[in-house]
Amino acid sequence: MIFDRRFFALVILICIAVIRAKETSSDDELNYEMDEGVVVLTDKNFDAFLKKNPSTLVKFYAPWCGHCKHLAPEYEKASTKVSIPLAKVDATVETELGKRFEIQGYPTLKFWKDGQGPSDYDGGRDEAGIIEWVESRVDPNYKPPPEEVVTLTTENFDDFITNNELVLVEFYAPWCGHCKKLAPEFEKAAQKLKAQGSKVRLGKVDATIEKDLGTKYGVSGYPTMKVIRNARRFDYNGPREAAGIVKYMTEQSKPAATKLTKLKDIERFMSKDDVTIIGFFATEDSSAFEAFSDSAEMLREEFKTMGHTSDPAAFKKWDAKPNDIIIFYPSLFHSKFEPKSRTYNKAAATSEDLLAFFREHSAPLVGKMTKKNAATRYTKKPLVVVYYNADFSVQYREGSEYWRQKVLNIAQRYQKDKYRFAVADEEEFAKELTELGLGDSGLEHNVVVFGYDGKKYPMSADDFDGELDENLEAFMKQISSGKAKAHVKSAPAPKDDKGPVKTVVGSNFDKIVNDESKDVLIEFYAPWCGHCKSFEPKYKDLAQALKKTQPNVVLAKMDATINDAPSQFGVEGFPTIYFAPSGKKGEPIKYSGNRDLEDLKKFMAKHGVKSFQKKDEL
Repeated sequence: MIFDRRFFALVILICIAVIRAKETSSDDELNYEMDEGVVVLTDKNFDAFLKKNPSTLVKFYAPWCGHCKHLAPEYEKASTKVSIPLAKVDATVETELGKRFEIQGYPTLKFWKDGQGPSDYDGGRDEAGIIEWVESRVDPNYKPPPEEVVTLTTENFDDFITNNELVLVEFYAPWCGHCKKLAPEFEKAAQKLKAQGSKVRLGKVDATIEKDLGTKYGVSGYPTMKVIRNARRFDYNGPREAAGIVKYMTEQSKPAATKLTKLKDIERFMSKDDVTIIGFFATEDSSAFEAFSDSAEMLREEFKTMGHTSDPAAFKKWDAKPNDIIIFYPSLFHSKFEPKSRTYNKAAATSEDLLAFFREHSAPLVGKMTKKNAATRYTKKPLVVVYYNADFSVQYREGSEYWRQKVLNIAQRYQKDKYRFAVADEEEFAKELTELGLGDSGLEHNVVVFGYDGKKYPMSADDFDGELDENLEAFMKQISSGKAKAHVKSAPAPKDDKGPVKTVVGSNFDKIVNDESKDVLIEFYAPWCGHCKSFEPKYKDLAQALKKTQPNVVLAKMDATINDAPSQFGVEGFPTIYFAPSGKKGEPIKYSGNRDLEDLKKFMAKHGVKSFQKKDEL
């Protein structure tokens, strides 16, 4: 009996030891691996972790995933500031967990609250966005930090731009997808600028409510962003992600024209491949310096090398007088047919006077056109561009310069006719050349003339098969005599176009839109544009309604992505609507109102020549 009792007691002790061992083992398993504040989960510890932490956010990722890499540091920073643990699962290793939770892409974030779930995470992919999303769901008393982006209305807008030297304003619509995507980046940029001690302020305007502000600032699409400096507005041409916005606006906060105190500073400042503009001023306290500074602000995107000096040695070297403003041409593209610099010095010059001077003389006789400078240096027409392997780096400069000299010899003869010339790299403009039918022309040098009329005149390989100078000379004679044929990008004209809205393509634009017997309302659209798709049935209804009552008005549409239109019909967003009344075809009127049928009718009635002749026709 004693043996039985001892044996029974021993069995009990063994069982207790086993249970305690299992409990210890279970506790050990709960000592999860941590990676920068984030819990690392596996198939073995996942359920135990959820049991112990019924509220959590789990990121399923792949090590090779670019979006995952971008999210990782933001997720790690957020993990130290939220009230629940953040965890992660390498779904390429823990494949069973991936299958269990139906992970289809990376990163995927799943949220559990009080043991219920999972639900999909749909918040921001930055630290602030993660914190706000999580805390708003787990803490009933949570209040998000106040926005750094100021909400602007007609009541506070003027005070905001008056009290802040430099601001960036976003005009948005609540339903706009691009605006929704921009919003967290815009707020993050505002926070970063504040943290850096920047004086730049960011504001936002709901342009669907503040319509007067939208009209005043020329808002025709969303989002529209404007830089406002000392109450003067400029288009924002920077990125739409936080880091890019911060960098762009930080640059905007610097002076547009660099102060150069010594002669050697100016010599180092001079650009080797672009024009350099230097203002020579005895004092910065003058109307001339103010006009120069204003013009520099307006041109900061066009001219990166603008400076000013009061150094006597600089005045002496360039024989400058006070208030002289000199454009220096880059030595790389200078020729014997043109001066090395041009000087402006007129009393009481305004910033507008200087703008006109800079733009008129911003390019050498034959410079290099690039994608970057085409919209600033080479907008004046007519423009003759010679495309070839134009590479002016040291290794290829000699060959590229040989052909540029050929162009120079002809360009100098056409200066009196106001023709501008440039060379360009054919690879950089390969898409444009293909669109003009020159993608596989077989010519070593392709030539395109951009005319006054907005038309493009490509040199045909069928007509020109000689050397560059011979071809260019003959082609310029064709251009001058009006015998050159313009290229018009055009989709095929529809064979059966009996609908209420006429379909316009490049080849029939003149026939339909420039018909002097009709007033024509034309919509330029893109097939992928959501606004265009929603507007289409309304536009058809309007056309149908006017078909009988207004026989002298035509409603038309053109796919602007595959057709060319004359330059006076500028299209910067979709849809864009113009009215071309009889007698004013060369000066079409852009519609900037709501896409409302009654507003469109009133617009046509106001400007109609052949149509809407009676007041009661409205």
